[in-house]
Amino acid sequence: MDNRNTSKGNWMKRLRGFVKAHTSLTVIIAAALLLELTTGVMYYAAQNIIQRTVERLVQREMNAIYLCIRNKLAKVEVTVDNMAWVVNEGLDEPDWMFDITQRMVKNNPSFMGSGVAFVPNYYPNKDKYFEPYSVRRGQDSIQSMQLGSDGVDHTQDDYFHVPVTQEKAHWSEPYFDNDGAKAIITTYGVPVRDSKSRVVGVVYADIALDWLDDVMNEEKAYKSTLRFLVTGNYNLLAGEDCPIYRSALEILKADNDKKGYCIVDDENNNKKHIYFTTVGGKTDWMLINVLDDGDVFSKLRRIRLSLLLPLMIGLLFAGFIVYRSSRNLERLRKVNAEKDRIGGELLVASQIQQSMLPYSHILHDDVSIFGSLVPAREVGGDLYDYFIRDEKLFFCIGDVSGKGAPSAMVMGVIHSLFRAFSAHENNPAHIMQAINEVSCQGNDSNIFVTLFLGVLDLPTGLLRYCDAGHDAPMMLADGQCSMIDVNPHLPVGVFDDVKYGIQETKLEPNITLFLYTDGLTEAKNIERKQFGIKRVEEVLAANSGLHPEQLLESVRMSVHEFVGDAEQSDDLTMLAIRYTPKRFETKLMETLVIKNDVHEVSKFSEFMKKVMESLNVEKSLSRQLRLAVEEAVVNVIDYAYPIGQEGEIEVRMMSDGKTLKTIITDSGVAFDPTAKEKADTTLSAEDRQIGGLGILLVREIMDSVNYERINKQNILTLTKKYN
Repeated sequence: MDNRNTSKGNWMKRLRGFVKAHTSLTVIIAAALLLELTTGVMYYAAQNIIQRTVERLVQREMNAIYLCIRNKLAKVEVTVDNMAWVVNEGLDEPDWMFDITQRMVKNNPSFMGSGVAFVPNYYPNKDKYFEPYSVRRGQDSIQSMQLGSDGVDHTQDDYFHVPVTQEKAHWSEPYFDNDGAKAIITTYGVPVRDSKSRVVGVVYADIALDWLDDVMNEEKAYKSTLRFLVTGNYNLLAGEDCPIYRSALEILKADNDKKGYCIVDDENNNKKHIYFTTVGGKTDWMLINVLDDGDVFSKLRRIRLSLLLPLMIGLLFAGFIVYRSSRNLERLRKVNAEKDRIGGELLVASQIQQSMLPYSHILHDDVSIFGSLVPAREVGGDLYDYFIRDEKLFFCIGDVSGKGAPSAMVMGVIHSLFRAFSAHENNPAHIMQAINEVSCQGNDSNIFVTLFLGVLDLPTGLLRYCDAGHDAPMMLADGQCSMIDVNPHLPVGVFDDVKYGIQETKLEPNITLFLYTDGLTEAKNIERKQFGIKRVEEVLAANSGLHPEQLLESVRMSVHEFVGDAEQSDDLTMLAIRYTPKRFETKLMETLVIKNDVHEVSKFSEFMKKVMESLNVEKSLSRQLRLAVEEAVVNVIDYAYPIGQEGEIEVRMMSDGKTLKTIITDSGVAFDPTAKEKADTTLSAEDRQIGGLGILLVREIMDSVNYERINKQNILTLTKKYN
């Protein structure tokens, strides 16, 4: 024990003596060790920074390729999806299909060919395998043909078989088309349904694959970068077959998420960094990016070798590394600052979009209404709106194709158009027509909107509506849920010559109308299962008696429980309208029937005077009421019936002790005074249009003016509180 302590003390004494004798050398050794330690720490820190930088760089490159491919495919998908509507409308004219396919190829330079393939023997007078097809031959030539035959059975082909059996759109595996395009192509097919919703064929477009190689070789940060594009069945779409590709393919097959990163050794034991992700959309394509480890870290390794040189050179290079690291950190700071700025702008955009929506409640005795919109992103493409004018509830709900900022901008335009065109128009079909015509102007992005638009007459419960490709609303009453019958029309923004029709139905008291977008039925849980229309009907039926706000909350909670932790995939928008007409307790009712003769005005004046005296209306208000009602009656006498035709006009006046309601009924020509714009009294007499002042007078005096055309009769209702 004593010997060990003695030896330790001697060793420490010798070390202290060496330090004293060789102070400079000790400092150099300590500096060298500190430099080596610093070098090692900085090397691994720089390696991590470069690794993250490379990952972001690769992500940007892959995003650029992804966007390029998705934009091209999305244009094809939108065009073919829209043409499925057109084909559906023209099923009764098989020969017209040749014109449709030729127009699709002519109007879409990216299409090599297009066709409509039908199930065997769909048209008895045509070939068994009827398949009108048009193909581009050169720049200016388009050839149309009947492609199907006993020798060319399209029902076995991928582009036909999958859409028909699975009843959904599908991108086919790449193949060489010997019969039509005569090139290596992939085909996008969409099922075509008849009037009974049966799949009777497929409308499709052929796309050449030669452009993919150019896209895959663009903007390479490293010259040795290899990129590959494969299908869901692991067929190579772009890139060259090589050993590293086959290694990457094995990793991709073993990964369930089809998205990730790994490092492997190639046949020469060189490290390769492999990144892979899905293209998305309606394809099952996957993108693979391979980087050489030497290219990624070659600069860092040269720096490390330089740091092993003499001390001064090592210190200089240490400063260089610090400088480079600081630049990377500054670049990262700028990226984060830009990210925060974009996030702030999106927050403002979201607030602006929410401010465009109507107030949650409308204070009206005859109706209760509540709506909600939950966007999948910061801003969304869904919309709803409602307001009351002339005792009529105007409302709409819509879904813009796509997501994000472009859809939100279109949402704002459609919202403004609805407000503008419904300000002086009561026919929902006419409003829809006007919105569609404006939306088609300059719509180069082919963005369309499914839209449901309704006008509910509050006194009568008559609902007039028009549907432009939107999901049919539900009617709820006494625990029952039923879907309103809607006529199919093309969505807004597809063609400017679409003719929209009007439908109507009667809402009984305490019936709730429920409207929604497909974000409700297509809400997905973690297993990718959809909420579905059946669950919607069950929830609505179970909560049919609730107030609209409580009803929407019940539906929202049901969706939340179903979806769980899954990310919201689409905007969720709902609108509930409960019709609760207030019963008018009549304490006085007087009726007068006169002819359309100006001499009858004196009889009407006596009638009005008698009613005013019976109600004990204050004199100045009585004069105003008599003036307004007389103006409306005289207008009917002068213009309701053609010259020379005799007709009757019924004037019914009723009161509940507080409100006077006047109903003027005639069987003359249809004329809606509430749809006429108010006369501009600020203009001079020479500049002002003739007419409109009488209607302005009636509007100014009365609390509400409502018009309806029912059973070929004009019914004008004037309401005024007098007590």
